[in-house]
Amino acid sequence: MIARTDFEGDVNVGAFGVITDQFICISPNMSEKAHDVIERAFNLPVIHSTIASLDAIGLVAVANSHGMVLPYTVSDDELAHLKRSTKINVDWVDSKMTAMGNIILANDNGALCHPEFDSAARKKIADILDVEVHPGTVAKLPIVGANTIITNRGAVVHPMATDKEMDKISELLKVHVEVGTVNRGSPYTNLGVLANIDGMIAGSDTTGVELAHISQVLGFV
Repeated sequence: MIARTDFEGDVNVGAFGVITDQFICISPNMSEKAHDVIERAFNLPVIHSTIASLDAIGLVAVANSHGMVLPYTVSDDELAHLKRSTKINVDWVDSKMTAMGNIILANDNGALCHPEFDSAARKKIADILDVEVHPGTVAKLPIVGANTIITNRGAVVHPMATDKEMDKISELLKVHVEVGTVNRGSPYTNLGVLANIDGMIAGSDTTGVELAHISQVLGFV
């Protein structure tokens, strides 16, 4: 299913969830409306948790079918709950950078990360997600996660992404890559979309042209 909506009045729907092909994680404080849209779009088990006491968990966590990467600011109770709620590897990375959802781009085939992660952090990310991890940029910016919506089928990147950056994503994460926008021209595609191989929710400001393009690249049409 493909839907357009907002969560709690915010069109940056991607900021409020962490999704894989097996589950979706959202804050327990999300509204009944948000729950209804998510359940209809994805038909997936829903895990309820804040991360670092935040409702916008998509900014601070990233996951694939193998693992979930969290910031060091995650609480012991949150970490324990997430470990109990899923069979994948859930752990935090010892780094002063905490917006993991904004600075790590991952699917089941590979991951791209902020260039300032040191080798120990990159190894930890690789161990958690069970994929090869390379440093990189999108649109010459280190916020590779915020600038790219990705599934195991396709990726839509910031419109200023270079050909070299797009080729690297395509080779490392093994998907077709095209540029695009969401929510009437926002280049931060991951902030405006929640998607996996089966469904997609885009921010309510997303135009018909933007939605059609994203849908095509991600393999829904």
